[in-house]
Order: sequence, then C-alpha cells, then structure tokens
Amino acid sequence: MWRVVASLLGAVLALWTHVAWANPPLVHLEVEACDSLDATSITRIFAADLGTPLTTEVRPDITEVNIGCEGEHVVVRVKDPLSRKTVRRSFDPKSFGNQGQSRLIAIAASELVLASWAELAESPTPRVLGEGEPVAADTVETARKVVQARAQAAPPSMREAADNPFEGDERLNPYREQLSAPDAPPPREAKPSPVVFQRVMAVLSVRSFVRGDGTLYGGGARFGQDRFGVVSWAADALVEGGTLKAQNATSTSFGGSLAFYLRGGPATFRFGGGLRAGVLAFSDGPSLAAWGWPMFVSSLTLHWGPAVLDIGGETGLVDVLVHHNQGLRGVWLSGQAGLGLVL
Repeated sequence: MWRVVASLLGAVLALWTHVAWANPPLVHLEVEACDSLDATSITRIFAADLGTPLTTEVRPDITEVNIGCEGEHVVVRVKDPLSRKTVRRSFDPKSFGNQGQSRLIAIAASELVLASWAELAESPTPRVLGEGEPVAADTVETARKVVQARAQAAPPSMREAADNPFEGDERLNPYREQLSAPDAPPPREAKPSPVVFQRVMAVLSVRSFVRGDGTLYGGGARFGQDRFGVVSWAADALVEGGTLKAQNATSTSFGGSLAFYLRGGPATFRFGGGLRAGVLAFSDGPSLAAWGWPMFVSSLTLHWGPAVLDIGGETGLVDVLVHHNQGLRGVWLSGQAGLGLVL
C-alpha cells in the first residue's frame, strides 16, 4: 500500500513540476559584443539552465537580461517586470580561466533571474511595490511556480538557502562569493614593481688633466641599467687620443660605475662612483702604461619614447708613471655626451 501511495505522489510531483516548467515567463537576452564573451555559447547555456526558450520581443511583461563588459569585468543586469525591480551583478571572468567562462557567465545570469523571481514566492504581496505597470497574474504565478519547482528539485542544502539562489549550487561553489557578493568597486591594482630602464648609447668624450699634462678626445659605447627603483649601473669602452706630456698618446679604457638615481618624468639624475682602467700607448716608442683611476660620476639622462640623450661627467685622481720617467699625477676631469636607445 505504501509503495502505491509513494508512486502516486512521485507521479503527481513530476507532473506538477513538468506543468510548472511548461510555460515559464518569457525572457529576452542580449549579449553585448566584447572580446571576453562568446554570445552564442552564453545564449544556448542560459536558455538550457533557465529552462525557457528565449524571445526576441521586448514588452512590458517580458524579463530583460543584458550581459556586457565594463573594462575587464562582466556585468549582468536583469530588468524584471514581474517583481518590478532591476538587479545587477559584476565579476572578473579571468578567475574562471580559459575553460568554462561561457558556462559560468550563463549560469550566473540564469541564477540572477531566479533570484529576482524568488521574491514572488517569498513575498507574494509586498506592501511597497516597485515602479512599473502590474503584470498579468497568471504570468506572475507561473514565475512563482518556476522558482518553487527549482527549489523542490534541488538538494536540501539548496532548499534551505532558497533566499540565495547561488548557495548550494555545486557548479558555482568555486565562484560563489564573487558572484553573490554586492557590487563593489574594482580592487585596487597592486603597485607595479619598478621598471628596469635599460639604455645603449654611442658616447663622445673629452678628458683633461688639471695640471696641464694634456687632453684626450674620443668616444665609444656604453650600456646602462636602472634597477630596484634606486640603483643604476653602467659599463663602457672608450678609445681616446691626444697629447700627454708633449707626446701623442692613445688611451683605451674600460669604465664601470654604480650610482643612485632619481627620476622625474623624462629626466633621470645619477650620482655615484666607479673605476676606469686602461692602457696608454705613445706614438714615439713602444712604451705602454697600464693605469686605473677611481672616479666619481654623475649624469643627466633625458628620454623621449625610444630615444635617450645622456650628458655626464667623471672626475678622479691619478698617479702613474707613463713615459721616459714622466708621470701623470693629480686631478682629471672628463665630460661625455651619449645618444642612443631605450631597450
């Protein structure tokens, strides 16, 4: 006897659920054209999940759903004439990954429609009505049955959370908090790490000795890099020629420096220290002299797009035997100008 009664009750429930879903309220869906949305997939999945065919008509008694993009966020808006309200949700689809974006966006829209219709079941006679003309009673009743049928067909945990259609739906568990949370301004973007500013330049140089030992002119190439927001380093190779101790001389040198820098707009100022070392060769004999000069450096760099202009100076002390028992001693100064590209 109990088996017969249970079978009859099951058949009645299935028939009632089928009837409730036979004529669901009409829904009009629009999916805006933006790169992160697949309109065809979203439309198909939305209709299947809500259990209703969509209509192209727009009338006062038809629920309107709009899915679009605002920046990097997807926004779902539901204008529901049945409960006389408009609801909205936004979320970041990047957290879904490349797989399942269309499915989750469509489910979010479907559940938002059900959330709006749920008020018809929870509060069938609200004391304060929203804007808009009343909709036919049979349409409202059909929407109420749709919500009730969905709640009856859901697991107990879902029925207990009927006031929140997002709760209990295992499909949305990974994204429940994001989809059901009230709208909030987009999170602040993390402060970007300092940009690595790299430059390569052709350099012209002039080097003079304060005691009047001579002046060298030349040029070469320099590579520099700014790191960590405060530290800059540079390395170069220079070939310079001129007169030292009344003799024609050529200097081939390599320089390296480590400096602190300050940047404002297109200008960067650097100051620090380093070492310049090289070889001197004289034209009137095979004499060579190796030397190393500790130095202080400073520079001003201006950049516009990929172009960079660098104006700098070096100063240091030298005390080295160079030729015929003659030595270079004292302070030297160097001025340099470089033109190149930002990498």
